[in-house]
Amino acid sequence: MAKFRYKFESVLNVKIIMEKKIQEEISLIEKEIKGHNHKRQIVIEERNRARLNLKGINCRVSEYLSIKIFDVNLSKVIKSIENKIEILNENKMCKQLELVEKKKERKVFETLKDSQFQEYLLDERRNELKELNEIAIRNFNGIEW
Repeated sequence: MAKFRYKFESVLNVKIIMEKKIQEEISLIEKEIKGHNHKRQIVIEERNRARLNLKGINCRVSEYLSIKIFDVNLSKVIKSIENKIEILNENKMCKQLELVEKKKERKVFETLKDSQFQEYLLDERRNELKELNEIAIRNFNGIEW
């Protein structure tokens, strides 16, 4: 019995490699999102501490204004980080859609491989049956009545 060779095996391997690459990209984007979320949380905590310090003390107008400006700047930083997170989430969604397409392509090639393998097995069984019939005919012709 000859070995089955799928003629699109190299294409299937490339599809699998591309799929893994996209999965790695998604994972890197998720890691980056987590990092930005952590930074955002730290800035929010710092802003809340500044606000608490502002409420409990009597201070000069200049100190109050500088703390208020600091608070506004922290709010801008938080907004900037949230925008980056939003952009990263959009990129992640695009990559996930791309991954779905790559999985569909791979599935098509795997289905084709399975159907070709079934055809191969069917041909092998036919050839084997043909050989057995030939052996049986030779044995039958060899026996004389």
